[in-house]
Amino acid sequence: MDERKAYEQADLDYRVNKYSIKCLGITQAVMAVMLVTNLLHIFIVDMKLMAVGISIASVIVIGTIIFSRVVDLHKKWVKYVIIFHTVLAITVLGVTLTYHVVLLSVLPLLLATQYCDKKILRFTYVMSVISIFVIVMGGYFWGLCDANMLALTTMQTKEYFDAATNTIHFEASNANPWLVLPLYYVLPRCMILFLLNPVIQSISENIMDYAEYAADMKHRSETDDMTGLYNKNKYLRMERKYYPKYATVGVIFWDVNNLKQTNDTLGHEEGDSLINRTAKLIKELTGVNRKAYRIGGDEFVMVVTNPAEGEMDAVLKQWNDIVDQEIEVSGIPYSVAVGMAVGKGKHIESVVKEADERMYRTKLEQKS
Repeated sequence: MDERKAYEQADLDYRVNKYSIKCLGITQAVMAVMLVTNLLHIFIVDMKLMAVGISIASVIVIGTIIFSRVVDLHKKWVKYVIIFHTVLAITVLGVTLTYHVVLLSVLPLLLATQYCDKKILRFTYVMSVISIFVIVMGGYFWGLCDANMLALTTMQTKEYFDAATNTIHFEASNANPWLVLPLYYVLPRCMILFLLNPVIQSISENIMDYAEYAADMKHRSETDDMTGLYNKNKYLRMERKYYPKYATVGVIFWDVNNLKQTNDTLGHEEGDSLINRTAKLIKELTGVNRKAYRIGGDEFVMVVTNPAEGEMDAVLKQWNDIVDQEIEVSGIPYSVAVGMAVGKGKHIESVVKEADERMYRTKLEQKS
């Protein structure tokens, strides 16, 4: 169960990592549009300031996109790198463009929510708090400073506007930015972010619950209730959509001998026990490239994708060994007909048919 959860988390991380990289790509396109609109005087930002901010942020974003192409996005640590780079790019933009990008501070938390992982949420929150502090202080000294940071306005514009002279008069200026800005800018924004955190965490937990529910329902729909192997519906989907993509596939068919006789003479409970016994032994043969299915009452099939040289013979030998061991330990007679075939993935149906025919011939030989 833990293995399955780890696999599902890795799969979720992969999908969210890909989506996060896509978001960074869109961000890169938006930054290019901002630069163009500034040239057209729609944005009224000092061109040198905007160029520096967008250039540095673009290096971070493009570097992250390149990074995503050369690493395995299933790895647990990759999401931390992507979130860190996202926060870093937003911090650079925030320092240079301040109030134009103030809403971006919540973006990393929204991305982190999708991972359904409390650790990445906590990491993102800490990074965002540091980012807000750097944005406020950096924006004041080196970036596009918000006029409110200089004049400390607290009322409407009309309170400072002199209609007679068409000028604005401020009564006080910020004499101590290292005290005032953290107290009146950094702290309130961090508090807002902190208040959002339970909501975001709740959304994350809901997503996690839904993902677990969906995974469980998917597992149930694909699994044979009695044996725990994949069922016929899963097998047919894989045969149609998945296995034709492989260069080579190996197929092994099993058919339990004397099942009808067992049901008639000893009862269906003994027949079910025989089926479960077979499924248990087949499970021992499954692996990363080997999936096993129950496709009928007493019929089982395993498909091996891109089998190594000699792998199919090794699987059959392993099967014979575990059957002999089972009979030796239990002392109960046990017989299963087996057929095997190997061929191209795109001809999967022909390979399956060949394995089935070989199994049937074996069954006739065993009966005779």
